[in-house]
Amino acid sequence: MNFRTKNTMYSFTRWFNLLIEPKKEWEIIAQETSTVKSIFIRFAFPVITFCSLLSFAGVFIHTGNINTAISQLAVSFISLNLGFYIAGKMIMLLAPNFQLKIKYETIYQLIIYGGSIFCLFHCMAKLFSTHSFLNQICLVFELYFIRVLWLGISSLLSISENKRPGFTIMASLLILVLPIIFERMFSIIFKLPVTI
Repeated sequence: MNFRTKNTMYSFTRWFNLLIEPKKEWEIIAQETSTVKSIFIRFAFPVITFCSLLSFAGVFIHTGNINTAISQLAVSFISLNLGFYIAGKMIMLLAPNFQLKIKYETIYQLIIYGGSIFCLFHCMAKLFSTHSFLNQICLVFELYFIRVLWLGISSLLSISENKRPGFTIMASLLILVLPIIFERMFSIIFKLPVTI
């Protein structure tokens, strides 16, 4: 099995486990030592590429225009990666407000592993026409990432119980809002129709 196939298997297995058994998977993640670079290369890029392909397929199905679909793929890939990267930087700046000293690696584990659940449902929503029942269901399921993130914070951070809800809300808002802001911004630049 070559390196690329091994990375893809690793990322999709982890993604599936975070979706189905998040508590158990976070306990495994807590035992690992990773760098920010390895988290992006081994997990974020394969997962975000898959999600961007879902966006590509959805736009192509609805518009029949290959150029628009390719633009959507690029927009999704850039906005999700950039959104998560900036979210990590902002959480590092805000962490002292919660009396936390957190390593960059831990922040990006929370952002990228937790945010991958948001990615999945956000991009799946593009497969269905806007305001359809299935589209709305996917948009609701996007919020499942908050539960996954909550469990991750419990496993990875030594944070007091009274500060955990505030930290979770702050991290969740950054994970949710930043990729969407970048997606809207790049959609305007690429002259794409705003679907979500």
